[in-house]
Amino acid sequence: MQSVLLNIQQSRSDLTKTEQTIADYILKNPHLVIKDSVQELASKIPTSPASVVRFSQKFCGDGGFSELKIRLSAESGLETELYKELSPNDSFEELEKKLSFRINQSISKTSDILDESALEQAVKLLDNHETILVFGIGASALAAKDLQQKFLRIGKTVLVMEDVHLLSTTLLGHPSSTALILISNSGETAEIISSASLAKEQGVPLIAITQASQNTLNYLADVKLETDNSTENVHLRSAATTSLIAQLYTVDLLYYRFFANSYDNNAKLISASQKFIMNNFRR
Repeated sequence: MQSVLLNIQQSRSDLTKTEQTIADYILKNPHLVIKDSVQELASKIPTSPASVVRFSQKFCGDGGFSELKIRLSAESGLETELYKELSPNDSFEELEKKLSFRINQSISKTSDILDESALEQAVKLLDNHETILVFGIGASALAAKDLQQKFLRIGKTVLVMEDVHLLSTTLLGHPSSTALILISNSGETAEIISSASLAKEQGVPLIAITQASQNTLNYLADVKLETDNSTENVHLRSAATTSLIAQLYTVDLLYYRFFANSYDNNAKLISASQKFIMNNFRR
């Protein structure tokens, strides 16, 4: 289950002033909130009961305030330090706990967000096109390379494009046999958007791996594989780690779903490559 306290903390900058006041009280006193009624909590903050109810629905859906209390109760045994950002004074143990906590939360939220039908659409596009182009910048380029090495092992032609000019030339020259995967956490990088726009013009199907938000890449994509967007609001970029983990997790899901469609044949290809490497490159 996702941490409601971490979600509240990471969403704080996007909340209204009233919601921020409620958030601050809950973050400081989660153990007290679980004992209060809506009216009691509202009087302590202070705010209106209606504001508390709306706040609860924002983070807990239809379960509202009752669900909020249940989830806070479930987290009562966790260390409050885990919700705080990384600090230069953190010990190795504290750093380890904070990062593993955030990584687990990012994977959990991505799992909840990612749409199964979108994943199936992406698999069909990959299966129906001879060549797959993949492009990402910065940390997203690492996810692009991970996708390439996985699919190459099962005989799928995947080209990681490291230059946007070369990507543009390839899109212009081979539109009918090509599909494009763009990986971008923000979904607003200039090179990513120009590539997405060109793919649209050329009729090249586009799969986007990007955060769940109303970003430009999501708008242009034919298929959206959405990841956790909560890390974007933190001050120190542990987000650079957790957003990459969310992307790698999504790449894995895409790969294994594609793999399963021709399991026996793909398993033989993996086995053959493993044997060749063992016999030729290991002593």
